[in-house]
Amino acid sequence: MLNQKIEENTKNANLSKNMQKHMLDFVAFLNDNDFFIEPEGENGWRIIDMDECVGHMNFAELGLWIDVCDFDGSEAASDFADDALKEFTWAHVRTCDHFHSDGKQCGCGSQPGFHKTILGKKYENLCFAALEFMSPNAKTLERIQELLLLYKQNKLKGK
Repeated sequence: MLNQKIEENTKNANLSKNMQKHMLDFVAFLNDNDFFIEPEGENGWRIIDMDECVGHMNFAELGLWIDVCDFDGSEAASDFADDALKEFTWAHVRTCDHFHSDGKQCGCGSQPGFHKTILGKKYENLCFAALEFMSPNAKTLERIQELLLLYKQNKLKGK
């Protein structure tokens, strides 16, 4: 039932047939790797792992946001990520453009922004979702899958 709703949502989002396939393949990856997907608003979906929201998808905006990428500051995750995955991840860090030192309220509600270590590199003033991927192509979705698997592996080691 949920997969049918996701498929309908994808088709109604004016995505190309190719992009629909990529997004549905990504959803299949999430299902195959025990990530739970739940509706969020009209066109949005939350990605859950072990009762923790790890990201959001929105087919109307063609966006994918990943919330958990600091791996609790673990050096182990950084050690297991190759340089290409690190560079890819760092290129999609989402700093909070709404925060100003003059004290204006942040539009995303992350006043004054989060501080995280992402695969060994420290960042300040990040939005609620530390990583942002707009109009991801097949290769980008594959790299996101690598990142999510690394997250899951690192989380299991901590238990």
